[in-house]
Amino acid sequence: MIPIVSSTFDIAHWFLQRGELGQTYISPLKLQRLLYLAQAYYAGQNDGQPLMPSVFVVSEVGPLESNIHRAIEHEAPKVSVRDIPEEIMDFVEMIWSKYGARKVDALNRLVLQDPAFKEAEAQSGLQAIIGLDVMQKHYAPRKAAAAPRKIPERLPAEIPDFLADIIAAARDEARAVEAGETETPENNRKGVTEWIPGVAPGGG
Repeated sequence: MIPIVSSTFDIAHWFLQRGELGQTYISPLKLQRLLYLAQAYYAGQNDGQPLMPSVFVVSEVGPLESNIHRAIEHEAPKVSVRDIPEEIMDFVEMIWSKYGARKVDALNRLVLQDPAFKEAEAQSGLQAIIGLDVMQKHYAPRKAAAAPRKIPERLPAEIPDFLADIIAAARDEARAVEAGETETPENNRKGVTEWIPGVAPGGG
């Protein structure tokens, strides 16, 4: 599949500018986290299509785009970049709003437990490529559960008493769940650049 942008530096530059605008320090490692999450989420939401022509590999510190990592490890690279397409602006803004303000330590913990990263690591070890197919599998939106069918208020007269009691109990339980009175898995779930001139280290 064809990537949406022609260079990973286009997305990297956007994140760096966004951080500078919000006075959020984006270290090279934090940038790696944002790039990986952007690639994984985009693949998951778009049938495995890549956002950028990037190859992420398993490393001891989590997923890394090795070429970008080496290019920015010590200083800002001198590369040309292009504006990202308008069609993905909402997407990259979503990634930024979800992860941009998080501390790098929190992002490190997140990606080290990332299911796509762990699957590639378990199968092939260090330097294994984290494929778009694996990202798609783990980041595809989950299908919403079908709504429970309503239990009729009135029961046929010919139903035996013990079955009527069971159905009545199930109906009461369904009412309690709808009213939020009963704990269920759903309602008990918890909500889960130093090389940029002029930007002082601070929140990343």
